Amino acid sequence: MAEWRKVAKAFALGDGHISQKEVETLRVQLLADGAVSKSELDFLLEIKAEATSAVKLLDDLIADCQALIK
Repeated sequence: MAEWRKVAKAFALGDGHISQKEVETLRVQLLADGAVSKSELDFLLEIKAEATSAVKLLDDLIADCQALIK
């Protein structure tokens, strides 16, 4: 079975841009249980760093996730 990070990164970064729709999907999935793990936050930071561009909503999601970890 494929590693979830690799599969999710491939979908999020397929065209190099992280869109509003992709961020909305990430938000629903990552916050479904009301908690965020360090691994999940690291994933968001990785895709942001690797993307050629991203909507500001990704920064908002990262900030929301950081607030839940602290």
